[in-house]
Amino acid sequence: MIKVNIRILFFGAGKLGKHWITCFRDWGMVPQGILDNNKDLWGSLWEGVLVYDPSMLETFNFDYIFITCKREAEIYRQLLELGVAKNKIIVGNHNILNHLLFYAVKEMAPSVGLTKGRDDIGKRKVLFDLYNGMILGGVESWSYALAKSLCEKGYEGLYLTRDVTTSMVIDETYPVFMLENHKIHCDKDKIDTYVMKIINNLPCTVICNFPQYIFWSACIVKRLYTDQIRIIAVQHSDESLYYSTYNLWEEYVDCFLVISSRMEQRILSEKIDRNKINRLEWEIPCDRNLDREWGEKKIYLQIGYAGRVTISQKRVDLFLELALKLKEKGIRFLLNIAGTGNYYEKLCERVQEEGLQDCIVCVGCIDRKNIPNFWKKQDIMISCSEYEGHSISQSEAMAEGAVPVITDVSGARDDVTDGYNGYVVDVGDIDALADRIQKLYLDRTKLKQMSIRAHDTICKRQKDMDQTVFWDDLIGKVWQA
Repeated sequence: MIKVNIRILFFGAGKLGKHWITCFRDWGMVPQGILDNNKDLWGSLWEGVLVYDPSMLETFNFDYIFITCKREAEIYRQLLELGVAKNKIIVGNHNILNHLLFYAVKEMAPSVGLTKGRDDIGKRKVLFDLYNGMILGGVESWSYALAKSLCEKGYEGLYLTRDVTTSMVIDETYPVFMLENHKIHCDKDKIDTYVMKIINNLPCTVICNFPQYIFWSACIVKRLYTDQIRIIAVQHSDESLYYSTYNLWEEYVDCFLVISSRMEQRILSEKIDRNKINRLEWEIPCDRNLDREWGEKKIYLQIGYAGRVTISQKRVDLFLELALKLKEKGIRFLLNIAGTGNYYEKLCERVQEEGLQDCIVCVGCIDRKNIPNFWKKQDIMISCSEYEGHSISQSEAMAEGAVPVITDVSGARDDVTDGYNGYVVDVGDIDALADRIQKLYLDRTKLKQMSIRAHDTICKRQKDMDQTVFWDDLIGKVWQA
């Protein structure tokens, strides 16, 4: 077992505290003690660790306090009042595991075996991080397309993923290693499984799409076999988890790819080495000439959405409120929702309950090859997202002349100039979304102008873009470094 020399305290001796004691011990860490507000526990042993009155905090010399109970906000405030610096308080399951693994990996001894010559570079494999499952999502669709182009370029590859409860979309470009997640409940066992799979495929480049288990596993392998692996971390979302995770593990990552201007500015503010940061643009199929029709005012306005049908992040539940507001304005429209997710069935129920079946159509999953035709039939692309990275769906819609009416998330203003080729409104402002849609409904000439401009924006960007060349060059560079 690794013995990790970091001084830590827990705050919370309940079931969650017990869980984390087990996890930390798996990686060679034991807290100095557990703070708890329950005075009946003071002086007792909890899983072999002594429980203390929080007022005794000043007697400890510690690096971090991990909040290991559900009352996170309350305990966080209490620790601040006790004089603990913010950067010494670790809160949230992801952040706790992130720090636990980081300090455990620091104590691992690099391996002296498994060396291969640089002439092997042409046969290196590319491993794709699909930890959220092989689903119909933007990240996954992008990964499948990239895999196809790299395969045609002669790269071997492997998909790393796990079984999920949502519908699977198995791409057969490369073999699939699927972790049986439902059978493994210990975090260490999950990571050990991925670590061994990566080691068995060395030398390789790992394209990490998520700041989770496969990313952590790749960093562990990088610690053990530094010369045999390169890690390219793609920041697909503007979520804080990406920044905090990638910031902590920067030394193991060879290249960070950001997908929006907002992300680039923020990741630079995190003091990550500028030389490791590259900008990734989406390569979107786009015909030079826009071939579509625009309806007259008497024709129903076609509003489209394509993506995960979830409340979390995508806020698809707000489509119901938007539809009701549009009906109040006397707008004749059809809102076509393509995709699936954990809110899909509930959405279909709500449509019936609200009597909106005449204006909301739940399309379900559509094949990737049919995405252009879907957008060609839409006048408007709608999004109520609370956060994004740089929506592929947004770019795909604009390429087919669907005018974006979207919330002001990361990547929105990289494509959309408000009032010129679409509209951008504040996150959560459904009234503003309805207002912009009404403008386009009443002025079909403006709708057509914006449609052409939306298409031209994407088309001009695609003119000299070749992602196969970009990735071939990038992989070569990270191995030459």
